[in-house]
Amino acid sequence: MSDKKRKLLKQSSLLDFMCGTNQSKSKRRKTDMNESQKEKVRKAAENRITCTIENSSKINAKMSDNEKYDNGATSSSSPDKGYDKLCYTVDDEDDFIPSVKPSKENKNFMGVPIADLVSAPDCYKNPLKPIKPDETHTVLFDSSFKYSNGKSLPAPYPKHYQDSWNSNHVHMPCSKHNEYPVQNEKGTTELRKRWELIEETYKDRIIAGPFELEDAILSYNQRYQKKWNFQTLRKYFTEHVSKKEKDDFFEHLLPKIIKLALQLPHLCTKPIPLLKKHQNQSITMSQQQIACLLANAFLCTFPRRNSQHKGSEYADYPSINFIGVFQTGSLERKFQKLKCIFHYFERVTSKMPGGIVTFTRQFIQNTPDWENCCDKLPNQIHVSSSGTIEDDGFGLLQVDFANKYIGGGVLGSGCVQEEIRFLICPEMLISRLFTESLDNKECLVMKGCERFSNYDGYADSFTWDGNHKDVTPRDSNGRLCTDVVAIDALIIRSPNDQFKDYMLKRELNKAYVGFEIFSGQHIPPSQRPAVCTGNWGCGAFRGDKQLKALIQLMAAGMAKRDVCYFTFGDVKLTEAIYNIHNFLKVERNMDIGVLIDVIGQYYRNVLLSWSRKKKVGLFQYIMESFEGINHSESEDEEADVEPEGVLKDDELVEHDIHDSSRENSIDAADPMEVDSSFEEINAKDGSSFEEIDSKENGDPEKDKTTSTSTDKRKHNSEEEKKHEKTTKSDEG
Repeated sequence: MSDKKRKLLKQSSLLDFMCGTNQSKSKRRKTDMNESQKEKVRKAAENRITCTIENSSKINAKMSDNEKYDNGATSSSSPDKGYDKLCYTVDDEDDFIPSVKPSKENKNFMGVPIADLVSAPDCYKNPLKPIKPDETHTVLFDSSFKYSNGKSLPAPYPKHYQDSWNSNHVHMPCSKHNEYPVQNEKGTTELRKRWELIEETYKDRIIAGPFELEDAILSYNQRYQKKWNFQTLRKYFTEHVSKKEKDDFFEHLLPKIIKLALQLPHLCTKPIPLLKKHQNQSITMSQQQIACLLANAFLCTFPRRNSQHKGSEYADYPSINFIGVFQTGSLERKFQKLKCIFHYFERVTSKMPGGIVTFTRQFIQNTPDWENCCDKLPNQIHVSSSGTIEDDGFGLLQVDFANKYIGGGVLGSGCVQEEIRFLICPEMLISRLFTESLDNKECLVMKGCERFSNYDGYADSFTWDGNHKDVTPRDSNGRLCTDVVAIDALIIRSPNDQFKDYMLKRELNKAYVGFEIFSGQHIPPSQRPAVCTGNWGCGAFRGDKQLKALIQLMAAGMAKRDVCYFTFGDVKLTEAIYNIHNFLKVERNMDIGVLIDVIGQYYRNVLLSWSRKKKVGLFQYIMESFEGINHSESEDEEADVEPEGVLKDDELVEHDIHDSSRENSIDAADPMEVDSSFEEINAKDGSSFEEIDSKENGDPEKDKTTSTSTDKRKHNSEEEKKHEKTTKSDEG
């Protein structure tokens, strides 16, 4: 083991001790630190995470001019090649997670103008069919409803509440089967209807501040009295906002939220099905019904959703009750989250929107045969370093860089792309109520979610930036023409792993399922809105930007959609994506299957090499391969191939950046979040890694193939040496 790795592991162990992550959960709960100590631990955690990405900047600082050219940087001695601007590797990507939102001052783009891409609703030639319930589509309101510009609200259907307490439907707070043990006046325990307790709690109770609200919530969640803390909620009202804002909330807004929540048996009368794995199923509900359900989530009334321990009933579902936002951890982030949530309730309780929203779980069993695919990349692309999906993707199929548990860390400390989208469009939060974790060939499509807030910043700099008026037109059914597809990328532990065949195909299948339309009828490309995406699976998930861009281009080409790609301020990547698309589509018109084969060659010839020479990037390798430049190792180097799964001495290990599969941000390993007793956020630590490990360990044939190909290359090299000696002796 090298000194560098030994030092890193020593620092890792020290930080684990400081944060209590090497202790049992029960011991961590007993840890009591003051705010200054917590801040020190947080900074230590941030320093540790920063340590894992500093290697790239150190390498760049030591690079010679020739090496910089090999890596894509400009050099006075660089040959005049068309690929010199797009050749940079993973090591150049020292922007682990962006800290700011891209500026809109720079309107430069490459490719076609965004207005030239296929977009909704203009691309829909035929009128939409009215929404009707069937075996795979549940409609929670009267299907005879016709949208009339919000003048009337959809009527719940059926008129009277129907109860369904089983494993296929959401356990509703107002169900008669929702019972809770309480102590009576005699001191004995008896079972009571929990909804009655909730109604009694808020009937004539005066809630003047955060402490009274805390007592009210705990009155029907008594088992969590010693586990839940409401530090963020307390400090928000006692330290962060003015007395006037506090009084306005508790005197005006909170009573409206409570009133809306208590309408549940009258607004959500039909049982809500769970969108389970490997099923194509949809749920359509009114915006009023969503608001009512979210009001109950705010008051933490949903039963059996406060624990995700392995084996629990909802272990494979994300959390829905808002206790995660109320608890300790990442105060500034959560303050801004509360502002987004409170603004949403302010809007809907002042004037209830009259539209509808559809959530569709999409699953495909038979995915394309990628190696033999003859389809091409998309015809048109728009690439820009400025702008964002939510601000500029009007009428396009907008991609949510999702966690397998939909919403990721939105109710915890996470605050990156998916979490931000759910905060400015809070109606998306209700998908967490009924959506089981996404499998490899599944996605979730959300149609018609309204945007209520503007924002600025990103991650730690995220701030609520006031009201947003959503002017997106609605379709004939009353849904906003905003389609958002949630697709979850793999968490990358070792940078080279993502180029392995099974991981590459997994990401291709995931993107394809999100981009394709499974309606049972042929839809021409002219009626398929373009995909609006960006650096999916990069940042916190550590994906290679070049590889992820090609994966999405291939999946979009297979789904017959154009692509709008926002690089989130990365000007160099903008040029690189445009140039590689122009090379592969315009100059070569390359089949997707051929491109996949070239990516496999890049993995074998470049990434598995032990060579100390600076490695070329994927885009550079592709272009140079067709220019006749050979990147195979020399005789001495080829005999020294790095075995799969072996880490080099100078490669930093990042096993514990994502110790929670429920949050797709750096804060998944936030020690302050671990220190809290919130069981939902702490559940399933590292499940994504186990999934990857099981695939690696369970696929010996791939390892055998790799080792066999390596032996063949060694054998061929020895044969060439013998042939050269024989030739020289003959010439002599």
